[in-house]
Amino acid sequence: MIGFLIDVGIFSNLFYTGFVFFKEPFEFYFSYIPLLILLPIFIVKYKFFTPSLYILIPLLIVGVFNVMIDNNTLPKFLKIYLNLTVNLIFYQYVLQYYNYDVKLIFKKYVNISFIICCIGLFQLFSYWIGFTYGYDFTILLKLNKWGLNQGGLGIRINSLFSEPSSLGIAIAPAFFISIYQLLTRTNDFISLKRCLVIVACYCLSFSSLAFLGIFLSIILITLNFGAVRYFLFAIPLSIFLFFVAYNNASEFKVRVDGIKELFVDNILDEAKAGENNRAKIKRIQSFLKRVHGSSFVFYNNYYIAKKNFVKNPLFGTGIGSHEFAYDKYTLNKLIGGIYEFNTGDANSLFLRTISEVGLFGAIFLILFVFKYFVSHDLTGGEENTYWLISNALLVLILLTYLRQGNYTYNGFFFYGWMYFYNSGNYKNYTESLSAK
Repeated sequence: MIGFLIDVGIFSNLFYTGFVFFKEPFEFYFSYIPLLILLPIFIVKYKFFTPSLYILIPLLIVGVFNVMIDNNTLPKFLKIYLNLTVNLIFYQYVLQYYNYDVKLIFKKYVNISFIICCIGLFQLFSYWIGFTYGYDFTILLKLNKWGLNQGGLGIRINSLFSEPSSLGIAIAPAFFISIYQLLTRTNDFISLKRCLVIVACYCLSFSSLAFLGIFLSIILITLNFGAVRYFLFAIPLSIFLFFVAYNNASEFKVRVDGIKELFVDNILDEAKAGENNRAKIKRIQSFLKRVHGSSFVFYNNYYIAKKNFVKNPLFGTGIGSHEFAYDKYTLNKLIGGIYEFNTGDANSLFLRTISEVGLFGAIFLILFVFKYFVSHDLTGGEENTYWLISNALLVLILLTYLRQGNYTYNGFFFYGWMYFYNSGNYKNYTESLSAK
């Protein structure tokens, strides 16, 4: 029973993001409570992983230095740095608690993902039959950071997550495993019937990130089998699925169109210095009709991160400083200050890292992915477990790099540590085969 409660406490931070106790000076999620309870116990019971200091000490030095030269404020730095430190240390202890058995942890994750997806499908079915309590979770559960999202087949599934995009990231590894098992007719992690539930829920979230997760999963599966014919098949299949999503999911279409308008057509270049108010209002109205808010938020943070990186290329301006840079470089004034979102997290972990930690941080993110990646052994001399887990986690990591700027949201460090130790377990496994 105690073990079950500990599992609930550990995994709650990965799946339950719809309720916060307070939002200032930072958002305190309900799922932080078990973390704070378990952390002191783990500190007493387990050995501190000293290499964590290789991350924490440089971030501390760079952060304090930038506070001293007014590139950041001390409260902003401490808020993010302490949160990052706690999560980094806690989830390493979690891996020790499970004796570094990444396969066991991942199976628990997939099974919980199935439950979350069942709730999501129940949510959609309840909407279809008009059962309000079954689809609007704010009524009974009092979720204060959860929203009902219209679209898709009536509503876009978000289950217990705050929004469909969060589901699109958090369920991505489970989707990867499910689609692989459905294609190969295996039951390594979960039954095929449960795979169907996960795939259905993931697709019916109609999240742009979920669609991107589908494309990445297909590409990674084909690449791992190394045959050119598989990869050549994956390209037209991905293109076909892209156009299916583009033509049938309005939420996906407007975001793609917005990205094209901003990055390709340079729509913001229409802004003219000295234009009169009437011309400005007309330009803003035209912009708002053509570009979705989320697309602008992403482009705006890309622009801010680029400006901040050019000025502070090596080590950035310190953890927590993107909000400071946002005030300096934001393009929001060009459209009347309407979309003041993601001011602190840059809407992308990679953009935020470039802005706050510079080239040093960008290189770390890239090397982390490549150094600890496990690919499929084409000779067939290994278990499927290692490369499947590695690739499944990679989908989530890449989605987070692209469109989730919070360093610790949905237990991101948990996935990072699993990716790291899965690589170590694979190395030990291959060495044991060589010894035999």
